[in-house]
Amino acid sequence: MVDTGHIALILCFIAAVYTALASAWGARSGSHAFTASARNGLLVVAVLYTLAMAAMLYAFMSKDFSLRIVTEHASRDLPAVYAFSALYADKAGSVLFWGWLLSLFAAVLALQKYNSYKQITPCAISILAVILAFFLALVTIVVNVFEENPYPPVDGFGLNPLLQNVGMLIHPPLLYLGFAGFTVVFAFVMAALIVRRPGMEWIGGIRRWTLFAWCVLGIGNLVGMWWSYIELGWGGYWAWDPVENAGLMPWLLGTAFLHSVAMLRKRHYLHTWGLALIIVTFIFVLLSPFITHGGIESPLHGFYASNYPPYILGAIVVTLVGSVVLLYARHRDFGKEDKPLSPISREGAFLLTNVIFLVLVFLIITGVILPRIVEGLGGSEIALERDYFDWSCGPVMLFLVFFMGVCSTLRWRKASLKSIGWNLLYTLFPAVIIAIAVLISGIGNWYALAALVCGFPLFTIMREWLLGTRARRRATGGYYAGAFLRLIGSNRPRYGGFIVHIGIILITLGVIGSSFYGLEGMETLDIGEEMTVGKYELSYDALDMREGSSKVSAVASLSISRDGKLIDTVRPEYNYWFSWMEPFAEVAVRTTPAEDLFVSLSWTSFEPGDESATFRVLVNPLIVWMWVGGGFLLLGGLVAFWPDRKRQSGSEAGVT
Repeated sequence: MVDTGHIALILCFIAAVYTALASAWGARSGSHAFTASARNGLLVVAVLYTLAMAAMLYAFMSKDFSLRIVTEHASRDLPAVYAFSALYADKAGSVLFWGWLLSLFAAVLALQKYNSYKQITPCAISILAVILAFFLALVTIVVNVFEENPYPPVDGFGLNPLLQNVGMLIHPPLLYLGFAGFTVVFAFVMAALIVRRPGMEWIGGIRRWTLFAWCVLGIGNLVGMWWSYIELGWGGYWAWDPVENAGLMPWLLGTAFLHSVAMLRKRHYLHTWGLALIIVTFIFVLLSPFITHGGIESPLHGFYASNYPPYILGAIVVTLVGSVVLLYARHRDFGKEDKPLSPISREGAFLLTNVIFLVLVFLIITGVILPRIVEGLGGSEIALERDYFDWSCGPVMLFLVFFMGVCSTLRWRKASLKSIGWNLLYTLFPAVIIAIAVLISGIGNWYALAALVCGFPLFTIMREWLLGTRARRRATGGYYAGAFLRLIGSNRPRYGGFIVHIGIILITLGVIGSSFYGLEGMETLDIGEEMTVGKYELSYDALDMREGSSKVSAVASLSISRDGKLIDTVRPEYNYWFSWMEPFAEVAVRTTPAEDLFVSLSWTSFEPGDESATFRVLVNPLIVWMWVGGGFLLLGGLVAFWPDRKRQSGSEAGVT
């Protein structure tokens, strides 16, 4: 089976090269035979790639330690469900998995009808085939992912215990799905430029691809935050780690691009911005594996001693130079934009939003690469602490959330001060009143800020929905609930965007609450002793020692009381893994709408008779609303993505 997978991967590389050449020639010459052959070639690539993936997963499932990758990331006692996690825990395995997802997306593009894009799609297929050939070269030529051990061991080293979590079954695949989706969008837009179709033709073809990529990448980042929160034991969810930033920056740029697509579809505005943004987004998609494979830093969830960074850097340079040259060469072909009459307009607000997103990404990438630049120039080793990101990026993010409310108060083309004033009276004024009430109550200044920053855009959305529902009910009759659903169905992109904005507001609320009002306590206790953190009393009841084939576990039992009343029992764990020869904590989290009680067993000696243990306890307010916000993010993306019943035949046909 191993040989089958290796041969399939080599044939897949050959098929990808052929597809790129055949599709390029078909697009240039107009040969339908070569175009059809290239489409079939892309399907062959997907089939062969899938065969190679099946062979690799079979090797993990059957514990075939003749393969290096299986030996390094699996063991006989590894549950089968973590075969995927073990695959992309490896340097070459992660690239193999990412490329496989891209091959499936390329096959979807090849199978779709594209009569409306018969000039663009063959060129897009050629670009995708080139990108696929690059990924395949990395796992066949640069590093052989099917490399065999000369002397197969009896057992493997096993998977990092931190990766044996449901979050790691979801988080990386979602990121790779998002990256693959943006790759398709990039290929399609670049193809439109190459064949001199840079106008509105490509909007309908990539809108839903963009929505899909943006949504799954955003959810992937949130799942990563959740994994960090429950698995790493430090009580936080975002450390501004370079690998975390590698997933965040393409999502931020994709958000800006999505706004540009909306402007292009509705107002024929931000044309150049849209083209430039998808180029930058794809560059940062390529920058992600460069960072995670040690091109900048290899922290916990990166890869050490990877051979890929020089090749990825070369791909970034070639892509950036080629795309910018192409964009400059075709800029005369762009149609005249429908510019607004005044910068104080909804169009102007969208443009400012895009600029702010770019500023935010610039601040993040500066914090990521500046230490390496200084070190490369011979300076002393430096590290920008979390405070740099919090105080530089935090205010920008808060302004973006607040500005969501401003955008909806502005009119198209030109907004009058009178209309802005009336809109603010109904939306900003209530948020200000609530913020003042919070200040007077003494709850906290940051909660007052949350009321203002989150309340303003929330009231704006509620007002838009209320006015729209009333108008819909007057026009069609029936109940308000039915009118509300019909309103959403009448313009899914707009109202799906509103739902997404509610998700962002809830995430912001959770970030503010957990960042500025958390409590922490840490004590070493013996059986029967107690500790107090905030309004919670924790009583250490028992320590249960359990020994298995792969680890020995210490499971503590603590009774949680508040105001003298028992409310719950939590059981944090401290596990010593034999194969890794180090301990890992498994935290216990008690979640309520108001706050999380986070309990970590930070140390125990594992010595017989010694039942003392050190506990780290945190109270994190409002953190659950971050995960609820993720649900709204997904729901809004689905609403905006869902096709209309009456499909348009023009710009909405084809590869949407």
